[in-house]
Amino acid sequence: MRRSLRNVCSNKVMAKKQQKKGRLQQALVLFHYILNLFGCKDLEALSRDLKEPLLEGVNDDGESRLYQALCQRLYATGLLTMERLHYYDEHIVRFTREINEKRDEPITWKYFQYLSLLFTEIYLDQYFADAQALCDSLNRFLHDDFNHRPDTWHELPDFTVDDLNKLAFWNATGSGKTLLMHVNIKQYLYYAEHYHAKKLNRIIVLTPNEGLSRQHLDELYASGMQACLFSKQTGALFRGKMVEVIDINKLAENDGDKTVAVEAFEGNNLVLVDEGHKGSSGDVWMSYRQRITEEGFSFEYSATFGQAISAKSNAKERKAMFNQYGKATLFDYSYRYFYADGYGKDYRIMNMNDWNDDELLDMYLTAYLLCLYEQAKIYGSDARIHNKFLVEKPLGIFVGSSVKAVSKENKREVSDVTQVLLFLQNFIDNPNQAFTTYIRRLLSSDDGLKTKNGYSVFGTSFLTLKKGMAVEDDKQKFADNIYRGILKELFHSTISGAKLHIDLQKGGFEEIGLRVGNSPYFGVINVGDGKELVKLLQANGFLCEVKAFGTASLFATINSPRSTVNILIGSKKFTEGWSSWRVSVMGLMNVGRSEGSEIIQLFGRGVRLKGYKYSLKRSKMLDACYQCGNLPKGLDAIETLNIFGVRADYMEAFKAYLEDEGLPTNEIDYEEIVIKTIPTVDLETTELYLPKVVDDYNFKKSAVVDPADTGLMNRVLVRLDKYPKVDLLRSKSVSTSYNASRHIGKLSQEHLHWIDWTEVYFALQKMKAERGWYNMTLRIEDFKHLMAHPTWYELAIPKANLDFRDFGKNVELWQDITIILLRGYIDLAYKKAKAREEQKHLRNTRVTYYNIGVPEEYTVKVRNDKEGLIDHVTSVKEEVEQGNFHRDRVFDDCFKTLNVDMHLYKPLMFLAERDANGNRPFLDEVTGEPVLQVSPVALNIGEKNFVEAFRDYCNKHKDDVLAGKQVYLLRNESKKGLGFFEANNFYPDFILWILEGNKQFVTFIDPKGIRNLKGLDDPKVQLFRYLQNDVTRQMGNPNIFMNSFIISNTPMEQVDFWAKAPFDADEFARNHVLFEEKYEAYLDQMTRMILNP
Repeated sequence: MRRSLRNVCSNKVMAKKQQKKGRLQQALVLFHYILNLFGCKDLEALSRDLKEPLLEGVNDDGESRLYQALCQRLYATGLLTMERLHYYDEHIVRFTREINEKRDEPITWKYFQYLSLLFTEIYLDQYFADAQALCDSLNRFLHDDFNHRPDTWHELPDFTVDDLNKLAFWNATGSGKTLLMHVNIKQYLYYAEHYHAKKLNRIIVLTPNEGLSRQHLDELYASGMQACLFSKQTGALFRGKMVEVIDINKLAENDGDKTVAVEAFEGNNLVLVDEGHKGSSGDVWMSYRQRITEEGFSFEYSATFGQAISAKSNAKERKAMFNQYGKATLFDYSYRYFYADGYGKDYRIMNMNDWNDDELLDMYLTAYLLCLYEQAKIYGSDARIHNKFLVEKPLGIFVGSSVKAVSKENKREVSDVTQVLLFLQNFIDNPNQAFTTYIRRLLSSDDGLKTKNGYSVFGTSFLTLKKGMAVEDDKQKFADNIYRGILKELFHSTISGAKLHIDLQKGGFEEIGLRVGNSPYFGVINVGDGKELVKLLQANGFLCEVKAFGTASLFATINSPRSTVNILIGSKKFTEGWSSWRVSVMGLMNVGRSEGSEIIQLFGRGVRLKGYKYSLKRSKMLDACYQCGNLPKGLDAIETLNIFGVRADYMEAFKAYLEDEGLPTNEIDYEEIVIKTIPTVDLETTELYLPKVVDDYNFKKSAVVDPADTGLMNRVLVRLDKYPKVDLLRSKSVSTSYNASRHIGKLSQEHLHWIDWTEVYFALQKMKAERGWYNMTLRIEDFKHLMAHPTWYELAIPKANLDFRDFGKNVELWQDITIILLRGYIDLAYKKAKAREEQKHLRNTRVTYYNIGVPEEYTVKVRNDKEGLIDHVTSVKEEVEQGNFHRDRVFDDCFKTLNVDMHLYKPLMFLAERDANGNRPFLDEVTGEPVLQVSPVALNIGEKNFVEAFRDYCNKHKDDVLAGKQVYLLRNESKKGLGFFEANNFYPDFILWILEGNKQFVTFIDPKGIRNLKGLDDPKVQLFRYLQNDVTRQMGNPNIFMNSFIISNTPMEQVDFWAKAPFDADEFARNHVLFEEKYEAYLDQMTRMILNP
């Protein structure tokens, strides 16, 4: 199956036009500015090692595990220090704990949510410290870096200070933006107070409608925050403390019965705007928003910033909005990231632009019911689907562009809603068995419905039902049974030929209920004016009556497990302020381009998924650490949102939106190929060992930490930089002499005389309580002793800040410095003490395939138009399954399946990020979507080069250096394998065992670029000393020798400044840093060093 040449060419033309026009993703300069502080060009580079679920949450020390992982990615010359990240992380942990206090299900941040909060910390710190300096730094980055990148937009105007009080967060629907908002409020209040900013007038949450206002109010209550719907009677006493929620429709120039004058809000406000660009569709609303936030600060949250800009017809307005969000967007986790990370459901999009006769439309809508029925049957077939994978009962929705607007269909005046009801009535009545024939044809792919590329629309749909039909001799009888099953499952009816009844609720909610005969309500119509719709329905011959439903609303209780509603019908308006996990099949009738943003948001709600253990992920994208066992049959089908468009003009634009996001558009699907791994070593007979802490040891219950312990003081060094933060941003391109000129000071006894030691004590007691360090003793006398003996810290501070001239200001600074230094000290001291005590309980642990994180299989996804690649992967799978995999398999030099006999399992897979010409070989050049994906993560180029070189070395030297020795290698998966706290939670890429007689040489090897390390003293470099001096001794086995090496793919001349002057090349080797450029020489040198410790 291949994409047509015409289609590809048209996409290329479209892509070129988009490039010329500019896309918001290309213009996010603020987002890239923060990424640059981490030394990263894009989000993937920063987050690559942060996505493991094992990194979510807080460790025993009260630190985010993601913070620890991030510390490993900092550049030695970077602009963010571990100390500053620790400071930010403390805030995130504290604020998260506060909003969790009243929740039954506490919030645990996913990596993208944590990064969003971290980016906010960094920005607010710089903004409040010196807004003008931040502005200057942003403009330097814009001109010196951003505008020189080939894939960015180069026409953004310079920042002004007035631009800086607006932040935007581009969050996919379902990514938790509401909860992030609550922490953002706390972050803003903290930094405003810390930097003595002007007192707030109001805290306002601005929403697009009243329904969302009430949702926000409920969520704010759940987070333990003081909040209320805006009222003119709110007293001045609560302003600036109480969060006031108001929808933008209640703002006006003048006060009215249901509106309030916008001037009542003008002043220094903190404004949080949900789906704020909706206001941008009208000049008046946009003006209101700007006036409310002009003197204060605003946070905006939306899933559809890009779509809102594209919808602007006025070029001048579009450019202004483009520039605004290009500058203001602090974090981009739009849907393309959300989907690529495996979050949410899969999706399938179909659209019938027109039809030649009613039969095609009826067959198409029958497919809608068939899809919903199949999902309902799968849902009921296995209790694990709901109880374990947290999938809710499937719900079908129909959204029409119009409720009362009519068109002529078969000489009758009908609206979109009427058209749907006419189909349902015909299906239920079924006087001539036409629909069972449609079902049979759909299940045999003989429906005549084709895509524009000639593929069967439903060729890969209804697979569970098709399996049943395949074994049934009488196909028509099977179809008849399916029809009766749909009546019973979806419509609660067992009678063929019954009538559809339409009931307008008497009083109350004025809802319209749908039922068959006297059966329970199977559907509900939610529209603004139910009485007018009923008149139209009566004119079309429907059985309508006014009837009491009881006290409950069918629509409001649709998420209840007791709800009998399977189908929801309404206009697009009903989606505002509505949320449900049930949406499974979606029908869109006559939806035009003007509804673009609303449909994308509805799509976002439809793809939301709780997932196994609230992972939010679809089951086939679950991480290996979840170990969820065998998946229920058909789970992937029920984890797929199916969209049926009918004359929906917007669907083509929607596909273009997905394509622009780098996501599959269903024009081409993916083939998933699973390749099992094969153990190569019998670990029952081959004894391999690793050092691990004994299972029953508990540090907190077994040891007491005394911070003033001299042994700890000698092992701790805290670095604190009190130079202006934004000055640091200028240092990246400045010579190292600039850093050398920075004044290093100490707090003398004269300074310490003015310290409030009681405040210090309570600050550190609070930290101890937050971390759960109940085995640490804290005394004021110890703090005074530590500060009086300042060998354990290094303080970079302007001399003027240590003077006694500006007395009041500097005393406050010294107090702050003392607390920060001591917090840093007890943090490191506690960790050093823990490492020291745990080291005493290290034991030799026998390696098994279960305790070292060996993957059981690879999942390889190939786009199904790449037939040659599919054939290649399939042939590899066959060789592995048949036990014939004995050689490397290569596809275009960029995808290799390696046969490495010495490795504990095979195959190993390598996927090149770039080819010899610098291009990304497995990304579609037009859409940017991947054509090949491998999970678990394939080897990178450095790892692949090492594996191949070491394999060649072993084969070449098996009769000399390695004669009489057994060699085993294992890829040490990050976060799943063996890591070392002493080296900043370092997970070396490989573990090597060389067995010689009764001796065992265990070596940890990490091939990597080393520019980011902090010189030869970096803990990752010095890991070998810890292994040789501490771990080996603790093992107590004279026949086990521990070691480590860094294999640098960075040329020596680029880091020769590491070595002491005069330059000594051997100094790197003495510190176990070897250079890949020497090829076999480094392997021979490493092997001889291992065997001669």
